Amino acid sequence: MSDEQGGAQLNPSIVVLRTGEKLITILQEVFEGEGDDKKGVCLVMNYPYELTLLAVDGADEAQDLQVKYSKWCPFSTDAQYRIPYDGILTIGVPDVGLSGAYMQKVEEQKKITEQNNENYRLQQEAVAEALAAGGAQGMTNTAGVGATEEHPVAEPFEVVDAEVAEV
Repeated sequence: MSDEQGGAQLNPSIVVLRTGEKLITILQEVFEGEGDDKKGVCLVMNYPYELTLLAVDGADEAQDLQVKYSKWCPFSTDAQYRIPYDGILTIGVPDVGLSGAYMQKVEEQKKITEQNNENYRLQQEAVAEALAAGGAQGMTNTAGVGATEEHPVAEPFEVVDAEVAEV
């Protein structure tokens, strides 16, 4: 991975959480204070993926296993998670092949995230342009069901405020 912070290469680590989950992630430590007063606060897991071993169909179970990657917190779009020190049981160095495969997955995830962010930005610009051009006049929101005359139950939402706010 080409990302660097403070001149140090960011390398993946295998992390076993106290819950028993085995993750591969890029760990960083969060500090507060300066110099002799510098104190570690917690760890940050970047792009954590849970690891599980699966037997290969038709192969000798003792020899042929595959590693399955699953996004650690699939319900979130976040890529970074703070975790207290006491939430971690142990930290290790991944196998070179596993590390390389993980880094490819991270690069793919970064591209997807960048594309999603760009799409969101373009949507927000389109909404802002539409509001600037015509304000809220004539704009109705039918919850994605089309025009109200095309749907017997749909009624437009009341437009309360034409101001768009970042969330």
